Amino acid sequence: MLIITKKFIFSVGEVWFDEETRELPNVDVLHYRQWMHPIQGGQSDEFYTRLIDLTKSHDELWESISSNDRYKIRRAEQKDQVIYEYWETIDSNIIDDFSDFYDLFAFQKGLNRINKTQLQNRVNAGVIDISRIKSKDGSSLVWHVYYRNKNRVRLLHSASLKKNNDTSYQSILGRANRYHHWQDILRFKNLGICSYDFGGWYTGNTDQEKLGINEFKEKFGGEVVKNFNCVNGITLKGKLYLYILKIYFRLSQFPKSHFLNFKF
Repeated sequence: MLIITKKFIFSVGEVWFDEETRELPNVDVLHYRQWMHPIQGGQSDEFYTRLIDLTKSHDELWESISSNDRYKIRRAEQKDQVIYEYWETIDSNIIDDFSDFYDLFAFQKGLNRINKTQLQNRVNAGVIDISRIKSKDGSSLVWHVYYRNKNRVRLLHSASLKKNNDTSYQSILGRANRYHHWQDILRFKNLGICSYDFGGWYTGNTDQEKLGINEFKEKFGGEVVKNFNCVNGITLKGKLYLYILKIYFRLSQFPKSHFLNFKF
């Protein structure tokens, strides 16, 4: 699926997971997201992620999860009585609800606000899947947003709001997030999707928060795989734009990954 976004005078496309792109109507720049091999002639960067094989049986997937996390998932369902919901049709109200929640999460974490234009373009292309966990009183606990095609789902955004002085709430939130991933995994498996992609794997050893996220993902099983994020100028205008952008990032001393993942 080719997704196209307009940025000033440029037309920027993206394709995921080695999907064929035989026709590129009026695309100046094309991003190849998580391809198995680098794109010849393009700028490429390695990207590591963790995949769960959804062709395994329900019991195999369940037993792949650590015993402590299985306990937390059961407790979220039986004691916390959290509510899992998802949407077959994503309208503007769902996008607004998620975006408002995500922006609060981003403020807490010091991250950028959600790119609603990019999200809406992906929704319009029919590749976005959104799910949520609510508490018994109906308040949102966790949101998940995925890129989804017939073979693979990839977690794009996961958002939850912390209350640092409320340890009981933090415990419920942790159990809710584990339950959320498990329910998503089961739903995607039942849809015949083959792979569940956690959306990245930190390969360094200094960032303790990212190492903690790795540990969380590892407790669900699966394996770490290497993909490539690539960008290529299709037209002369696109090549010129990427050349200028590359000079800008070089002068700004940003790492290469910032260039490849630049939010057009």
